[in-house]
Amino acid sequence: MSKAADEHTEDASTQRQNGNRAAGQRLSRTEPQQPSKKQFALTLDLENDWYFDEPGYDHLTFEYIDDFIELIDRLSVPLSIFVVGKTLEQYPEVIDRLDTELDTEFHLHSYRHEPTTNSFREELKLGKEAFRNHFGHDPIGYREPYGDIDPAQFPVLADEGFLFDSSVFPSYRPGVYSNLDTPLEPYVIEGVPDLLEIPLGVFRGVRIPLSQNYLKLFGRSLIELLSVAPLPNTLVYNVHLQDLYRTDSHENLPGMKRRIMGRNLDRSVEILEESVDRIRSKGYEPAKITDIHSYHLHLKQ
Repeated sequence: MSKAADEHTEDASTQRQNGNRAAGQRLSRTEPQQPSKKQFALTLDLENDWYFDEPGYDHLTFEYIDDFIELIDRLSVPLSIFVVGKTLEQYPEVIDRLDTELDTEFHLHSYRHEPTTNSFREELKLGKEAFRNHFGHDPIGYREPYGDIDPAQFPVLADEGFLFDSSVFPSYRPGVYSNLDTPLEPYVIEGVPDLLEIPLGVFRGVRIPLSQNYLKLFGRSLIELLSVAPLPNTLVYNVHLQDLYRTDSHENLPGMKRRIMGRNLDRSVEILEESVDRIRSKGYEPAKITDIHSYHLHLKQ
């Protein structure tokens, strides 16, 4: 990649970290082939709770790791984990438990979740090093914190050896992203032929993200919509540990955010179980996200 392109990418990374990517900036892509298979991937973003690093608030949800393992075992679905590099370095024993006790696979969720002055490529390299040191190989999948991926970052992902990205919410979040014109099914990034974007799931039409924090926020009305609303054939359902378990980190959030994130929190495990049951009842086959990548590579051939 040229020096000018690197400088462009670093500028884009700085904008992303400040939450300032233009809401109207479009993500270029090629139109996806429509898959006939209905696949459902449950993904976990594994990170510090609400991005707190302070002593007494850091990764408190790991106190519930036994409960989480029992929950995923009860759901009987594979789990695709996007892990922050610093979490890998600080809590290798938790990662090993998830790896050995569940049907899991791991991908990268940047090196740190909180804002940084590092360029996007620098954060990738640090994350890859942490990932390689733990697992003995490089990651092939990536998810950008907050889902705020910049188009200039896709070529960097491909250049660093990633085969797919799963950052894009085909939805709208004020001040963060505006992706209402992006496909709901996996697609190849325009100009980056070796990188597949596997977007997170949304409800067709209304484009509300199909993720645990939204199901928890809207509660029964959105859960009922799962049974009747049209959904993409490729469905990525995302969850965080802090979406499921209440800790002191939650109580340390600012007032409005604490109220929003606390809504239905004590029922969140039940909401996840019911949501997965409803998705499966619509004929979706549980899959790892690499299964989805492999299937769409086959469609391209």
